[in-house]
Amino acid sequence: MQDQLRQSLRYGRVLPQAEVLGAWCCYPSVEMSFDEDTPDVDLSKIEDGLYLGNLSAAVDENTLKTYRISHVLTVESNQLPANVTSLPGMAFLYIEAFDVRGEDLLSHFQEAVDFIEDGQRKGSVLVHCYFGVSRSATLVTCFLMKKYGITLSKALKRVRSKRWCASPNAGFLAQLKLYQTMGQHLDTTNGQYRLYLLQAAATSLSRSIERKMDDRYSGIIQPEPHNFSPSQVAYKCRGCRCPLVGKTAVLPHCAGETPEWTDARWSGPLDGVKLCDQGIFTLPSQWMMETEKPIEGKLLCPRCRAKVGSYNWYAGCCCPCQAKISPAFYFIPSKLDKCM
Repeated sequence: MQDQLRQSLRYGRVLPQAEVLGAWCCYPSVEMSFDEDTPDVDLSKIEDGLYLGNLSAAVDENTLKTYRISHVLTVESNQLPANVTSLPGMAFLYIEAFDVRGEDLLSHFQEAVDFIEDGQRKGSVLVHCYFGVSRSATLVTCFLMKKYGITLSKALKRVRSKRWCASPNAGFLAQLKLYQTMGQHLDTTNGQYRLYLLQAAATSLSRSIERKMDDRYSGIIQPEPHNFSPSQVAYKCRGCRCPLVGKTAVLPHCAGETPEWTDARWSGPLDGVKLCDQGIFTLPSQWMMETEKPIEGKLLCPRCRAKVGSYNWYAGCCCPCQAKISPAFYFIPSKLDKCM
């Protein structure tokens, strides 16, 4: 598995997400070596002040000088060597990412856009990954979508007209589609994006040795519902009437169907969509995170300590309607009173 991961990074092969996460746990770092397999310098001018290229272009000082590169955005599994990042008068942004379908680039889109904009104002930007094909092409496509207010199709066509090999993997394409759906910004009220963040947060937990979530996903944690006004509360504990779930925390799903973040239905109004009314699933709230068991366990009412449900970041759980929800924060309907 470790050899497979090393080869996938070097030769652009895409492994199933489960295999990659398994390899990550036992093999957290793959050293980048510069040997006979390292590609030649290769970069393409996308527009004035913006270049898309490979790792070799980013570490070649002559190339950086020739193209007057002032900013380098690296989206790779390893950072650039110190002899490059210490070059005077240059700015660097490093985004750690593997070229696998389950990798999260969407949450980095805004910082990438800001960095490229700054680079174009002050000089020229090189955006690169290992081959300059998938990860870096994704960020350049995202930038063009945002800058010109154009569709994914038009932005990617523009990139490929300058660099024919540009080819974001299927997961990155889905993220770009969601970005387009949200109007080229990250909308935390969008139901489809909330499902995406929940999946990304679970992946973040699985990669962390300390079982801590990356700060990028802290926004998915809902505020304490006992601070809400009555009109904002969706469910209370039946035993002690403690507010447990805010209206914005409820995650709807259709009977018998696992809600997927790639399903555009969750981005729009749900009028006319037949939703399940047998199980109650939500986003995590702050009171649920105050536990010694970060991955799975019981949900206890913070006031009376009665069991009101359960949670599982990895395995999830099944609704009575047979829909599999993962990650899952599930409430037992008989333990709650509905306020909506």
